[in-house]
Amino acid sequence: MKAVLRGQRMVTTAAVCQRGDRYFLARRKPGGSEALKWEFPGGKCDNDTGEDQCLVREFREEFGVEITVHNAIGTVPFSHKGTDYVLVGYRVDIPENANLELREHTDCGWFTVGQMRELDLPGSDRTLLESFLVPSAQ
Repeated sequence: MKAVLRGQRMVTTAAVCQRGDRYFLARRKPGGSEALKWEFPGGKCDNDTGEDQCLVREFREEFGVEITVHNAIGTVPFSHKGTDYVLVGYRVDIPENANLELREHTDCGWFTVGQMRELDLPGSDRTLLESFLVPSAQ
């Protein structure tokens, strides 16, 4: 599988699910990249699937649920360990009755914008939050 590129940057996606004034975040497992940080879940895209299907695949693999992907809400360029990426945030719906299995995370929950600002988020997720979510939450 070959990575999807926008310009020279690898594409990675983030799922932004909102219910009322709260957003879904998951906490990464210890030991990996950005260990124990809270994130908008998602993953790297490959040319076998589109960006929206990348999110569907990631939620199926990481949480055991099917999601509905809507519109892209913005992009955030960033670099990590010498590789240039672009994070593409998409609005998604997680079924209300979903039984989430934490396969790649230690915890998950629903947080207000104020609570998210207090959590330890990767820089790209924090930029996505501040650049695209806060204006729509006010």
